[in-house]
Amino acid sequence: MSHLSCAHFRKGDLVEVLKQENGPSTSTYYAAKVLRSNVKQRNQIFVEYQTMIIIGSGCQKCVTELVDLASVRPMPPRELNKCFRMGDSVDVYCDNAWQKGTIKDILENSKYIVRFHGKSEGIVAEQCYLRLHREWDDGSWVPPLPEQNMSSSMDMQSRKVKLKTKCSKRKSEPMIGMGTSVEVKSDEEGYKGAWYGASVIDTIGNDEFLVQYLTLVTDDETAPLREVVKKDDIRPCPPPVSSVVRFELFEKVDVWFNEGWWEGEVLEVQYGFKYKVYFSSSNETLEFDHSVLRHHQEWNNGKWIKGKSTKLGANLTNQRTKFSTGTIVEVKSDEVGFQGAWFSAIIVKEMGNGKFMVQYHSLLTDDGTDFLIEEASAADIRPSPPHIGHAHPFKLLELVDAWCSDGWWVGCIIKVHKNLEYTVYFETAEELKFQHCDLRPHQEWIDGYWVAAAKVRLPYSIKTNLFIIW
Repeated sequence: MSHLSCAHFRKGDLVEVLKQENGPSTSTYYAAKVLRSNVKQRNQIFVEYQTMIIIGSGCQKCVTELVDLASVRPMPPRELNKCFRMGDSVDVYCDNAWQKGTIKDILENSKYIVRFHGKSEGIVAEQCYLRLHREWDDGSWVPPLPEQNMSSSMDMQSRKVKLKTKCSKRKSEPMIGMGTSVEVKSDEEGYKGAWYGASVIDTIGNDEFLVQYLTLVTDDETAPLREVVKKDDIRPCPPPVSSVVRFELFEKVDVWFNEGWWEGEVLEVQYGFKYKVYFSSSNETLEFDHSVLRHHQEWNNGKWIKGKSTKLGANLTNQRTKFSTGTIVEVKSDEVGFQGAWFSAIIVKEMGNGKFMVQYHSLLTDDGTDFLIEEASAADIRPSPPHIGHAHPFKLLELVDAWCSDGWWVGCIIKVHKNLEYTVYFETAEELKFQHCDLRPHQEWIDGYWVAAAKVRLPYSIKTNLFIIW
């Protein structure tokens, strides 16, 4: 890596930090975000790592560090999954970082043996955990990205030739010809909606193409699968979208699964850069690592349109609002002194007429010998809210749920203390102090959807007592 000192980074930029922990021959890249670039030392910047987390006293937070500018580079853009060849220099995502290695052998099912410099043994890595290794040199990637090659070629042509063009109102669609990299949609039962990478071998008339798949093989597994597909089932490969630190709750994504890209929605953001993704095509929810997700894009009238973050569809809503035996839920209390608190429970039996028998996870019977079982109305039951990772501190006036007296109580942050501690104000006019690990972001169950709560407006008498202690 060279000439990195000429790079200019701003607050909020996503970068990668090089660490050579096992000597100069090893290269490990950690994802980070720039917190401050205008430090006193001009050759250093202050960053927050996205995958290095400190855990202590039940709390967690991202590691921050002052690093040399020479060891920082922009975060490479997400590229399309591609097949690798023997000897290719690649980065492998393992132990929450990208480590440089070399392809030593090609296995079945899109797996490779990768060997690291100075080590005799290699590791087996799936294709989705690999990327082509690139160096950031003097403001550009080496080897260059596809768009860099295209830009360079167009620049050279523009110096030699002056073109006169006439504009027409007709919409231009990208030409799909021999050798074009595309994605093909499957209509096969059990695979509907999945997109598979392929290359166009030949055109058949105006409406069909002969393609060769990049990851699918023939039944005898001796050669890549070739197939004739219709024009409506083929599209150009979507352009790379800049990498993100985290995907958002309810965001539309594509997931690399079973050799193809499957459309889904993020149902739960979990600790350790994992997600639960819901697939409407199969009505399934599965867990995936961050590295196998990409932003969902729609190919519409010859243009790529980024998929918007949405609330889950009607199928998921129906699934989650029908409480069946064994469903984990939260039950609201109307008992004096406990109004508004939510308690975790499991549905034991459906009673009919909107009534359910529930067994609590934290409330005991009067004699303390067993967990409490009682009847609850459907109006007082909601699904267990999706987990939202919150490694960073809560903010002043942020609505939270506080774990107190074996249940979750809605409150508002009115004081931020040192060591990730907070004072929370409740509707009962009480103020109590909590640690970060005893709070969660407040969410409301509205019309079958989970909605993240915003900051609140408090009476003036309470606002005058708000402050932050650092």
